[in-house]
Amino acid sequence: MHEKILFFDIDGTLIDYGYGIFEIPSEVTLELKRLQRMGHRLFISSGRPKAMLNDKLLSAGFDGYILTNGAYAEIDNTPVYENRMDYALSLQMVEMLDELGCHYMIETAGHIYIDRRSEALYQFFSGFGQTHLFVRDFDRNEVLKRALKIEANVTEEGRERVESCIRNHFGYVAAFDAHGTGHSFEIYSPTISKATGIKKILDRLGLSREDSYAFGDGTNDIEMIQYCGTGIAMGNAVPELKAAADIVCPPIYEHGLERILKELFP
Repeated sequence: MHEKILFFDIDGTLIDYGYGIFEIPSEVTLELKRLQRMGHRLFISSGRPKAMLNDKLLSAGFDGYILTNGAYAEIDNTPVYENRMDYALSLQMVEMLDELGCHYMIETAGHIYIDRRSEALYQFFSGFGQTHLFVRDFDRNEVLKRALKIEANVTEEGRERVESCIRNHFGYVAAFDAHGTGHSFEIYSPTISKATGIKKILDRLGLSREDSYAFGDGTNDIEMIQYCGTGIAMGNAVPELKAAADIVCPPIYEHGLERILKELFP
């Protein structure tokens, strides 16, 4: 079998806090190592920024990462792509969030910025990654010039206004984080998706879509599932992703990833 390239979502695919799977299962790790010995390349493709990858994910041996829903990509620790948000629109957005008293964080290629008014947000997310890359005191306007994504917890009274503003004036994605709460927004450029990041990786490595595989569970995985040669939805995936996938494997809590890797790459 000639070289293939595989792209894995994190939350709901490699790990899932909701099901008590806090790190990549050892059986899956063995399969990933086996695939690399066969000559295949493995990438994480996640909505998370790099600062939200913990040591265990970073040491798992992936060949690279597509992060912040496709706004950033790297191969072997070398950045190959970065698509920043529009500064003026980002500034208007955070000013409105401040006015509404909503907590938010700004994600860049290297850091996460959460000011001291958003203490609950910091306490929640800092446990998911590299806390030393979470910055509390910063120049907001300077950071916004490097922003890849903004995540916000929107108050009940502010939700309608924020959602309307994003969709009607910014042209940006207003995605509800399926792994968070009903008031969690991910705001990022409509010109990006995990598929755009995958295309950058394939172009750089000289590999074809036909030789690519994508594994995911959420709505932000739809584009990559449709773009790659073979799209696999986890059994615990949202219905929209299952409908778009070529294959639906068993859910993560039934060792679905291990089982489908053995089936696809015996």
